Amino acid sequence: MADVEAVPLDAGGVGSRGPASDDAICLFAFVACVGAREPPPFDEAPEQRPILHRVGAVTALIGVVPIADYCGADAERRLADVAWLAPRLRRHAELVAWAMRRSPVFPAPFATLYSSLASLTTFMRAHEATISSFLGAVADKEEWELRAVAEFERPDSLDQLACSAWPDWQELSKGARYMRLCRDRNALLEYGRAAAAARMRDFVAELAPLTADVRQHEALPKSGSGGTELIARYALLVAKSQVAAVHERVAEIAVRAARQHIAIASSGPWPPFSFRPDLESPR
Repeated sequence: MADVEAVPLDAGGVGSRGPASDDAICLFAFVACVGAREPPPFDEAPEQRPILHRVGAVTALIGVVPIADYCGADAERRLADVAWLAPRLRRHAELVAWAMRRSPVFPAPFATLYSSLASLTTFMRAHEATISSFLGAVADKEEWELRAVAEFERPDSLDQLACSAWPDWQELSKGARYMRLCRDRNALLEYGRAAAAARMRDFVAELAPLTADVRQHEALPKSGSGGTELIARYALLVAKSQVAAVHERVAEIAVRAARQHIAIASSGPWPPFSFRPDLESPR
């Protein structure tokens, strides 16, 4: 049909080749346009190279993979094998990054599989408006992660927490302080985690005027190197024109956070994984 097209990514590309019966379609990302502004990062043989599959206003960056790699008795073992998994994850990330440099991108999770081009086309038709709207919303924007860790076990950190949590702390003798810490250390640490998370919410609120959207990720307390604990993780959707301003504000916030034994760091840019709408398969 006129609004469906499979486009080869180079002269030796696979074009409209569909999967064989023992193959599946692997989705890397949806993009808004077909035209490339840079050569794609091809290492594969021509018959294994990705395809651009357009349906209406949306184009899917896809590949053909052996379905046995991801299904069947040996699939669980392969997916747990770092030597097998790592190059495929890296390849997936490379293709999503390439797509992101040339278009707004709706990144797909690793190993998003369809049985055929027809089933992918049906899915794209069902969600074309949602995907297209999302691609418009993230145009010229990047995802950045903001991560906060805290160190509570140092004596000065515990003392600062105790002064805040227990009004009579400074009036206690050293022995009484020791006994209270032995008895109530876990409660004090929970207080510290909650206070640090609240401070992070305030810090992120300061960044809101510089961001297009903010999403909080679950951050279960987890010990890291040097006795630090993960306190909070946020995803920031940032216009490229605002990235420098966000970095400058994060640096200012990090100085204030350090006074409360909270270390803040940002990383990115990433494709906008955290902001994708949920797409259900058509019934």
